[in-house]
Amino acid sequence: MKNENFSCKNCGGIMNYNPKSQNLKCENCGNEVALPKILSLNRHALEDYERRLKQLPEEKTTVIECSSCGATIELSNEKASGTCPYCGSNVVVAEKIMSTLEPDGLKPFLIEKKEVGTIFSKWIKGRWFAPNALKNLYQTGKVMGIYLPYWSFDNSASCEYWAEGGIDHTEEYEEDGKTYTRTETDWYPVHGHIGNDFKDVITTGSRSLERRLLQNLGGFYLDNTIKFDSGYLAGYSSEIFKIPMYEGYTVAKRMMTNTLEGMVSSEVLSRYDHVRNISMDIDWFNEYYRLLMLPVYSTSYLYNNQTYQVIINGENGAITGEYPKSAVKITLAILAGILVLLIIYYCIVNKMSN
Repeated sequence: MKNENFSCKNCGGIMNYNPKSQNLKCENCGNEVALPKILSLNRHALEDYERRLKQLPEEKTTVIECSSCGATIELSNEKASGTCPYCGSNVVVAEKIMSTLEPDGLKPFLIEKKEVGTIFSKWIKGRWFAPNALKNLYQTGKVMGIYLPYWSFDNSASCEYWAEGGIDHTEEYEEDGKTYTRTETDWYPVHGHIGNDFKDVITTGSRSLERRLLQNLGGFYLDNTIKFDSGYLAGYSSEIFKIPMYEGYTVAKRMMTNTLEGMVSSEVLSRYDHVRNISMDIDWFNEYYRLLMLPVYSTSYLYNNQTYQVIINGENGAITGEYPKSAVKITLAILAGILVLLIIYYCIVNKMSN
């Protein structure tokens, strides 16, 4: 099994990918080696997926020899890069990545690991209901930079829909000798057609991190993905996809269906006051997929014997995560809300009595 060990030709030091220069940089002497930055627009028809998989060999683990110190290293089947535990050299198994479907594109890290602490602090300070103690729980050593596999989907949708549109009207009625007005809604059947072209709808291909957090992260700019090069993995962990493409596509189509339902709702509401009972018949075509490697920082912290996970977008610093809620702060917020309502009630009663 071929492996790539990124050592400096000047001093023999370890070279890591540097997010600021977007090159390989020697940790010892500062020497830099440029990495290719070729745009990648490669994509595949859905029906081509099974054929491509059948051409791949099955692997459980990969045993390689570190080219720096000669130690034997074993990587599990979901890992495509790692660090030698004996000398600290970065090792990327280029052939392993190729044997599990070659990534069609990559977004390199632009946020440095040292910036994660500041991003985390700002985020946790903005969680008003979080306990104050969380501000001191960030640990640099627990931050992991990892390239995660994502499935990206393009397709077109032709959607015939049925719904009910409601139009409001007011009418007068008498009660106890007094005349009042009320609003009634008349409902009418609505039928129509919409279409949409979807591009780069992404779903995670990883099972190692919380899917809900990964889906909430988003924010990747995918118009300029670059052709995969193993040099970008130097100094970072990386994963091979564990969620099959068709499973990812099922998730993506649910997201697209929600978008189409929103479009139907907007179209009906352009002619009516209300909409209800939407049903759709969707025809999907021009279906394509891409396998992308996207940069993510993952960290976790322990609070009251429970672990909470936080994920940061390695391209733009967007952050999402879990955090405990302070019972004291929630109670204070409820009491404050009750106090405001009592003040409003007092003012209304006082005004009416005058």
